[in-house]
Amino acid sequence: MTRWSAAWITLFLVAAIFSVAAEDVGGTNGPALVRFAFSRSMFRDINENDAKAAMKVYAKTIGDENGIDTSGGPIYLDGTNAIAEAVRLKQVDMISLTSEEYLALENQGLSGPFMISKVNQTFTEEYVLLVRADSPIRKVEDLPGHSLIISDDLRSSLTSIWLEVLCREHGLGPANRVFSKMTASSKVTQVVLPVFFGKADACVTTRNGWEVMGELNPQVSKQLRLIAASAPLVPGMSCFRRDLSEALKQRLIQAAEGSSDKPAFKQLMALFKTEALVRQPASVLTSTRQLLSSYHQYCVETNPANASEHAPTDSPGFTAGKEK
Repeated sequence: MTRWSAAWITLFLVAAIFSVAAEDVGGTNGPALVRFAFSRSMFRDINENDAKAAMKVYAKTIGDENGIDTSGGPIYLDGTNAIAEAVRLKQVDMISLTSEEYLALENQGLSGPFMISKVNQTFTEEYVLLVRADSPIRKVEDLPGHSLIISDDLRSSLTSIWLEVLCREHGLGPANRVFSKMTASSKVTQVVLPVFFGKADACVTTRNGWEVMGELNPQVSKQLRLIAASAPLVPGMSCFRRDLSEALKQRLIQAAEGSSDKPAFKQLMALFKTEALVRQPASVLTSTRQLLSSYHQYCVETNPANASEHAPTDSPGFTAGKEK
């Protein structure tokens, strides 16, 4: 399990406890039922059963400390259609999902405030396009005909979209026509090291992942050269059903921010290398929103007749371990 996927598990664990720990705002009917959910797209690089088991243990620990019932638990939803229906039926109060899914659904009943996990003192990710320092690839326009490996974990959920926009902006056309071979991996070592050893021409990973690799092996930093980087992007978050009472939203936010002081959560943060949950305003999504807007505009320009087929949660053609 990567440190980045573990960080997202921690976000789920904290959100899961909201489903059973929130008190009724009016204080007259006992604990309020807050229905928490998360998208299964968040499991792209983690084991779902492991995540559920971890949530159950953490929820019971916090429940025992606070005298609350933790037998409920979150629900799991597949795709934007299922999420939209659950929100419409008010079966969901708070949900963890990718930013791509949120931006597709914000007009269907979802809104901030956003709770985002912080890793390495930041809650955003930057994606970097790397080649060997001695590579003939000096700029984005030199990429055609070369091989590429791309990160495909949760923190990298926007990498293929960013690469697609990057190729289009530099006049190269669709990314799946640019490279001689494209593969993907959820492990940063399997993305970066093949380029380091000359087995692949280029790779796209997170700046955090690249820097960690450089700390473990300084030669990685010396031998790889950055030729493009994204703006800071938000891969995913927890948000709320728009018509959930503001008072209850604030109670949930306070519970999240206050949980970091609990010994059980400190243990969990240390185990999963997560620093904190941070409340962020809507403006945090500005660069992510711009990226998705550009991507969908290019989809429309490429094939206007079938533009509706480019679902918001689609990613351009990368399949882990397979050539394109």
